[in-house]
Amino acid sequence: MGTTRRDLFKLLGGSAVGALFTPAPWRLITDTALWSENWPGIPRPGSGEIRMRYTNCSLCPAGCAMRARCVGDQPVSLAGVKGHPLSHGALCPWGIAAHQLPYHPARLRRGPVERAAAAAADAIALCGAREHVAVLDLRPGRTASWTYRRAMAAVPHGLYIATPQAEWAFDLAAARTVLSLGAPLADGWGTPGNVFAARNTFRLIQADPVETRTAGFADAWLPIRPGSASALASAVAGEIPIAEAARQTGLAADHIRGLIAELHDNGPSLVLARNMSPEAMRANVALGAPGHTIVGRRETPVPEAWRKSAPVTMLDAVPDGSIRVLFIDESAPGDYFPWSAIAPKLANDSLVIAFAWTNEGYGRHAQFTLPAPVFTETLDDLPPAVDAVTAVFRLTLPLIAPQAVVVKPLEFIARLAGLPSDEALHERANAIHKTARGHVFTPGDGATTPLKSLSADNFWKALHQGACWLDAPCQGACRDLVLAGQEPLRPATQAGLPLALVAGDSTGPPLSSPLTSKLYRESNLRQPANRVALAPETARASGVASGARAILETVAARLPVTVAVDPGLPPDVVRVAGRAARALGARGKVVPA
Repeated sequence: MGTTRRDLFKLLGGSAVGALFTPAPWRLITDTALWSENWPGIPRPGSGEIRMRYTNCSLCPAGCAMRARCVGDQPVSLAGVKGHPLSHGALCPWGIAAHQLPYHPARLRRGPVERAAAAAADAIALCGAREHVAVLDLRPGRTASWTYRRAMAAVPHGLYIATPQAEWAFDLAAARTVLSLGAPLADGWGTPGNVFAARNTFRLIQADPVETRTAGFADAWLPIRPGSASALASAVAGEIPIAEAARQTGLAADHIRGLIAELHDNGPSLVLARNMSPEAMRANVALGAPGHTIVGRRETPVPEAWRKSAPVTMLDAVPDGSIRVLFIDESAPGDYFPWSAIAPKLANDSLVIAFAWTNEGYGRHAQFTLPAPVFTETLDDLPPAVDAVTAVFRLTLPLIAPQAVVVKPLEFIARLAGLPSDEALHERANAIHKTARGHVFTPGDGATTPLKSLSADNFWKALHQGACWLDAPCQGACRDLVLAGQEPLRPATQAGLPLALVAGDSTGPPLSSPLTSKLYRESNLRQPANRVALAPETARASGVASGARAILETVAARLPVTVAVDPGLPPDVVRVAGRAARALGARGKVVPA
């Protein structure tokens, strides 16, 4: 007698019913719950009063406002601040889980502080006449940045190395049409809440070689050829014929002609790019963006005594072999400089000290890596984001005591230079208060108060309650639209580099919560900085396979990477992590390791 379909259904049904009465699935659920609740990175609050505290996130340059729900002194959840004029109540996944960051198992918890200080003092004393002591600041514009500049002015041959800060900003709320040349508006560009708050007011046209998240978010996607964004911008600026732009981009000439007409007719318009090239800025000038969608912005005020500081020096302006002592402040994620661009600037017997959350960054090249405080443990201020149309001043406030033996880079460097550091933030707040300009937004009650209505003490108190100062708008058009130092370092020729570099998703901070770290790393939702992606035919032509180790060569760096093969990529493209894309240049090649 054969087995019938009815017999199979009886067997499956009986097995399912039987499984419900066995301890196995219930035990699995219980064990999973217990394991997740006892994850090493999850803080365990005690009992206490439930209250709300406010701060501003420092995990990326956006600086979104945060509301922390605390049990006693322990934050247990983080959320955005509704009605905030900068972040509009939004908060990204990194920010939502940031209260777990101090407990991350991969963070640095101690370091040889005294030995590092003694080595730095000795090396500074032995500096030659043509050697320098330098600070590399990855997030310039902070009060800490000004302290570094003052410290480098106080030591012989001191250099402050950073990217110059622009005196203008992009005003998305004023735009009716936005042409994005690969800028990741839906993936961490500017202030995410501000982007989404303004999204309904403009038509977004995304020009990208691959269909990124922003391309899917856009009203129209232009699948241009890799490396041709500058040609499209030059056509918008009227610098090259439309036929030539069509040849380079792969778009139809009529399509480009219609795009240019739309940008002029449906203005004010704005052209954005991941790395704002001179071509993109000249396109904005041709569209009349200065004074409309690109607006001038004052510098956040500082005390006049601070003006006698070391100037901002670009890394490529530093003579090779001239840095004897280098301090790298990696405590605030921001700009990225490839080590291959830094290493030639160091003297043979140089000393490198990095201040970081983890060993995964510049600590691999430093003689000393000192543990820096992470977000929710430190007091700092935040410079304005690229889409903040006025100068701003707000603080990231400590919510808990440091969970490691940390070293504050500002205090370490200031002490070596003999400078006080404990009152710098208060001094800058007083300099802002003296201007009597702008207004103060307080997140607790959502009130907006003119700065001139507050005393200096009340202004300082409000800042420590999460308040944000916004300057009065800068009148008139932009002072200058020259992006000094913003272009990637590359020689005039790029012969021998057949692949166009396209940026993948923006990377998050060096550490995130254990939960988001596990999800992103194990599911490959985010592209790590040491992984590149190639189309199958490009991988074969380059002599590499999926999972193979290789070398990514660009005009700015030669980096060891791991190869991933992505059939969704077009040929002749190499996709790199978003954080590294800015510094690597426009073209490269992948060769076997």
